[in-house]
Amino acid sequence: MIQLLYDIALRLGLGLILGVLLMLLITIIETAFYNYHKQIHFIIVGILIALIIYALGDIGIDIVRI
Repeated sequence: MIQLLYDIALRLGLGLILGVLLMLLITIIETAFYNYHKQIHFIIVGILIALIIYALGDIGIDIVRI
């Protein structure tokens, strides 16, 4: 049980770190390509949705394996 909580906390922490890095990357890209900000937002939202689905599926698999 402790290992499961550790894995979930680790994934959430890594998710926060990756989220901050992604926000920095978005800011840099939007500054460089100002005219294409709408397309950039669609791509970023797609990436974030895919990461959320992956994380929830991974956590679900860990819970089922108990």
